[in-house]
Amino acid sequence: MWFVFEAEYQIENGRANWNKPVPETMVWHGPFATEAQAENVVRARMWAKIDIYAHKARAVDLTVRD
Repeated sequence: MWFVFEAEYQIENGRANWNKPVPETMVWHGPFATEAQAENVVRARMWAKIDIYAHKARAVDLTVRD
């Protein structure tokens, strides 16, 4: 099961700190059946906020395995 995590990140010394998402901007999209579906959403979300430097969306596999 795939999800997409999207957030804007804190700026430190003029650069995005990819380890510090801004809590108010964090969003989960999904679930998606395949990685390909999730990656399509990632691309769409990245293009939707292309003008925001410290924005990132990424696909996350949250499949439970035995």
